[in-house]
Amino acid sequence: MDTKGLMNEMGGAFAVSWLIFGATLWTDGAGSDMETMGMGLASLGGMFALMVAWMAFSGAHILPPITWMNIMTSDDMSDTDMWMNNGLKLVAQVVGAALAIVLMAEVLEWDMVTYAQAYPEGQGDWEFDAMAVAGMVVAGAILGHISSKVDNDWAMPVAVMAMAGMVNFESAADMASMLMNDTDDLVAVMLPWILDGAFVGVGAFMAGWIDDNL
Repeated sequence: MDTKGLMNEMGGAFAVSWLIFGATLWTDGAGSDMETMGMGLASLGGMFALMVAWMAFSGAHILPPITWMNIMTSDDMSDTDMWMNNGLKLVAQVVGAALAIVLMAEVLEWDMVTYAQAYPEGQGDWEFDAMAVAGMVVAGAILGHISSKVDNDWAMPVAVMAMAGMVNFESAADMASMLMNDTDDLVAVMLPWILDGAFVGVGAFMAGWIDDNL
């Protein structure tokens, strides 16, 4: 077990959950208007913060889709140690996000639910959308190609910022908030946490396979 690596995942997830993803806050009780605290990933501030987090927590994936890209582009998909290590990274990201949510709750003294934006109607069931899946596979192909071909610390943060509307990079924070609040949305939050990242990973694998065979 890579203890230092897992601590980096927790620390990185804590930092981005606090600074970038923030929280969705009820401004006047349940059912009222909501206000988002945090810079947001699709912003220059979010991009810079993510870059700093990746530099500070060296080697950490921080975002679940990045971990899934690492899984799906592994040289040996049958390697149980690879699956275990990356699975623990995914869990560590949720733990780091949960710690950030606890701290935000204590500091702000407000109820919060970070996944309210993704599921504004309290969606109980996950719905399959073929076009959304295709979009995530394409996004994964672009991210994977950039990751493997561009040796520049700014490349991936810029790509993540550009694709923030296509890929749920906040799924670890969604999971943490769901587990710590009302778990009625368990299926709606857990399936995207797993499947969205896997679809992005499939895209990264396809991009690598095409590049290797051209």
